[in-house]
Amino acid sequence: MRERRHRIRVLLADNRTVILALLLVGSGLGLYLTYTTAISPGVTTEERQVGSWESAGEFSHRATVVNGTAVYSEGTVLQDRSAYFRTITPELAGTFTYGYTATGGGNLTVAADTDLVLRSRETDQTNGTTYWQTEDPLSTTTATGVGPDDTVSTVFSVNVTEAARRIDTIDEQFGGTPGEKQLLVVTDVRITGTRNGQPVDRLRTYRLPIVLDGSLYRVTDSGPTVESRRQTVSVTVPAEYGPVRSLGGPALLGLGLVGLGAVLAHRRYTPPVTDTERSWVQYRQVREEYDEWITRAEIPTNADEPPIVTVDTLAGLVDLAIDSDARVVKDDSRGACFVLQDTRWYRYETPAKPTVDEEPADDIAEPVEDSPSRATADETPDDVSGTGPLPADGTDDDS
Repeated sequence: MRERRHRIRVLLADNRTVILALLLVGSGLGLYLTYTTAISPGVTTEERQVGSWESAGEFSHRATVVNGTAVYSEGTVLQDRSAYFRTITPELAGTFTYGYTATGGGNLTVAADTDLVLRSRETDQTNGTTYWQTEDPLSTTTATGVGPDDTVSTVFSVNVTEAARRIDTIDEQFGGTPGEKQLLVVTDVRITGTRNGQPVDRLRTYRLPIVLDGSLYRVTDSGPTVESRRQTVSVTVPAEYGPVRSLGGPALLGLGLVGLGAVLAHRRYTPPVTDTERSWVQYRQVREEYDEWITRAEIPTNADEPPIVTVDTLAGLVDLAIDSDARVVKDDSRGACFVLQDTRWYRYETPAKPTVDEEPADDIAEPVEDSPSRATADETPDDVSGTGPLPADGTDDDS
């Protein structure tokens, strides 16, 4: 416990500036987060929906049998089929219907113009060349004061058999064109007025393709064409933050201030680290790092001592032992560590322990550790060769 306190004291003394800087930064960050979250959160801009609208245009179609068959008698109405027969139902009748909804109401004028378009067009998507085109009006309808959920309808009729003959005649006049011959019913819808309190002036185009296929003509009706929009406004509202920032800011500020107070109090009321204490801590750290190379033993006082070379650090002495494939012998009675060789000995003086006066105030009442002379019988020193193991209980007067 005492050694741990020495290490903490040295650690704080050597890194006090860095620790204070980190605590100051943490406190400043905590203060900023706390202020900008709880005191002055600022504002943010968000989009809020104030209205919406949706419009839809849809074709419906039917054909009346004019040449009765065993299946369909004359006058039978075939409705919304994908294909009709040119010989028995040559004329296609249809209706185009437009309507809209709006959350904030509306008052529109709707003008629907329906035309029959005959053309020869290249179907290549990258080209899309129209070789020739002709348009014939089918119907025109105008309605005013159209509100949400109201509908505007316009009817039309196309003699598909006659239109097919016209396409062939026009194409022959051009000497034949490579494009696809197309027949379409096109309705242009112009809407003006107000919707959801905002002015409107738009033109929408809806198409109903009719494909000639031998004795058939196919109506490729894709169903209602829907368009919708949301109307939004930008509003400024107080910024809101999650619990991580709301709680983390005050916590970081509190921890930073408490840490600053603790470090400053420790510096003022705790004795400064002495050179003896610092040397002892450094020695103990190296001692633990190279413990496997160190053996405790007692060198006989009557040993024939060769010249002794003093080494400044324990780490340097361990390096010598490693290079010479020897052991480091720690002799507690001599207060030093040795590497023993035939021609010379290498010696490192172990630093003195901090005295009671150099202990922190709360450690003065603790008993002083046993000296080597009070070692127990289990701490019998190893022989000089350094082959003996450490005591079983790991007792070391350096601890």
